[in-house]
Amino acid sequence: MARGAGARGNNFRLAALESFSGGLNLRSDQFNLAPNESPDLLNVAVDPRGGIRMRDGVDRRNVTPLSADVKGLWGFHTGSGTNAVMANYGTKVAYSTSSNFTDLTGITARTAGSRVYGMTMNDAAYGVSYDKPSFKWDGSTASDLGSTFDGTTGNFPQAQYVAFWNNFAWAANTFEGAAAHKSRVRWSNANAPEQWGEASIDADYVDIDLGEHGDYITGLASFGDRLLVFKSNSTYAIFGYDSDSFQVQLQSASVGMIPLSAPAVTPNGVFFWAAEEGIYLYNGQQFVYLFSKLQPAIDDGRITFVNPPQLAWGDNKLFVSLDWTVDGATTRRTLIYDPTIGESGAWTMTDIDAGPMFSYRPPNGRASVLAGCVANTGSVVDVEDEQNRTSDRYTGSTETHIASHFVTPWMTGNDPITPKRWGKPRFITLAESTITMPVQVYKNYDKAEQAMTFDVNITGRTSNSVWDTAKWDDSDSASAYYAAWDAISRDLVADVIRLPTLGTALSISLRVNGPSTNNHWEVNAMAFTYNPRRLR
Repeated sequence: MARGAGARGNNFRLAALESFSGGLNLRSDQFNLAPNESPDLLNVAVDPRGGIRMRDGVDRRNVTPLSADVKGLWGFHTGSGTNAVMANYGTKVAYSTSSNFTDLTGITARTAGSRVYGMTMNDAAYGVSYDKPSFKWDGSTASDLGSTFDGTTGNFPQAQYVAFWNNFAWAANTFEGAAAHKSRVRWSNANAPEQWGEASIDADYVDIDLGEHGDYITGLASFGDRLLVFKSNSTYAIFGYDSDSFQVQLQSASVGMIPLSAPAVTPNGVFFWAAEEGIYLYNGQQFVYLFSKLQPAIDDGRITFVNPPQLAWGDNKLFVSLDWTVDGATTRRTLIYDPTIGESGAWTMTDIDAGPMFSYRPPNGRASVLAGCVANTGSVVDVEDEQNRTSDRYTGSTETHIASHFVTPWMTGNDPITPKRWGKPRFITLAESTITMPVQVYKNYDKAEQAMTFDVNITGRTSNSVWDTAKWDDSDSASAYYAAWDAISRDLVADVIRLPTLGTALSISLRVNGPSTNNHWEVNAMAFTYNPRRLR
């Protein structure tokens, strides 16, 4: 937060930025920003305690890229301990148990560019892609499934969406007998994902508000005691425990989910992207809109929808990948939302190349958020910010520099109209290596052109109290009392940097850029001195 102090020697006063935890706020009226918010940041992470730092780099899962863009991701887990990431690309479906992907054989080729949605049930992976036969893979053999709903085994509906809930397999937005049933939800027999209906009775389905304003099913989400059924402009929930008790209840007649996206089920509730509005959270009681700070990017066309936004949850954060268009050029950006910071959470933005995303959680293993790349065709990357990498690695051994920056709100000394003589600001910084961080200074509410520039030169400093270096009873490593000091593995030491005088201005704003080298950096606080000048 910003803090001002009273007069000091020579009539100078102090304004401090001690927290950047408000994150990104794109509101066009920058005077409404909180002191801990930024109007522009990229590839940084905010700490709940206030600091801001460069994000960690992403790393590819598969060394050898697939031959086409990945369109869908899901997980496969068995009771015997087999774990794999499933992906569809081009006309194929593939799996990866650790690194590179292996194509499934024995199933019908998918339509190029279509998306497969999948689930695991009874130690088998099931996939649907609407216009092609659904399929299964048991870890060794893959095969197409039929589409008969008479209780016989070996069947699974052709559908766009699939889910596992309450010991039933569920398929929605189905394609049956060459006819589209976009508002239909089907469920399997109990604990039998390949058996649907009964002999001579095809009754285990429901058409939800068929033909209501053109609304159709756009996704499924298993959420506690209910299965959420998203439509374009509405949301429903199915309750119950068997075919005799299942019932559909309307949750919202005005909020739905964009098609071919993916909701993120979390301990906080279910996050999803609604139409061209942004992120909502359904917490079981109400729908909460979370995108007001970033909505201007939808309104002015920077966020576009040729490819639908994708969501995943990991490390207690929400990851949202989307199309970002500037001057006619569209790239992929990944937003990260931390709901634990402040009253309404905090957003940051990255240029991580991510299309479809998936929260991969192998039992008793390391959880991660995986994404299929768009610009880096055929690569699947781990995007979570905990990998201690100083660059991105999308393909092979190629390291991509992470260009990072953040911009402060306008500093006015609590007086937006009085000129001030700004002194020498101080930064409290952390860096593991000697780096140079360029800074641009903007004045008088004018972001069109920088008023001055300077470099922040940080000398990397190390502490002896780091992992495997500081020891007790150092003279005898064989001693029973021998131990290594348990301190942070990165040898970082905070430093206070004094910067050049900023000159006279009504207000100032700084853009702090990360170094051109592949090195981490962190800023924990800024302090600005100023001397108000009387109005004439």
